[in-house]
Amino acid sequence: MSESDEATKGSRLGVVLGWVAGALALLLLNFFAYHRYGDGYPVEPTSFGAVVVGAFGGMAIADRLGARAPKVLGMVVGLLLATATITAFLVFS
Repeated sequence: MSESDEATKGSRLGVVLGWVAGALALLLLNFFAYHRYGDGYPVEPTSFGAVVVGAFGGMAIADRLGARAPKVLGMVVGLLLATATITAFLVFS
């Protein structure tokens, strides 16, 4: 496997992790906003907007990070998934 193939794989992985990290981060913020404002909060349109904006924002961050993106965003995704799991456990139990 050549060095350029590894760089391409890392770049693709970084972009995917950026999508996941960005979408999950803004979806969590939207969830917290819903719980802060209550039943009058428009959940569906803001959730859709949060996922779309978060995914493209995460992709932009992955592009800026370059070769470091998989390492950095992999850790961010792990922390966000742990936060989402703990939040779901605390809210729904």
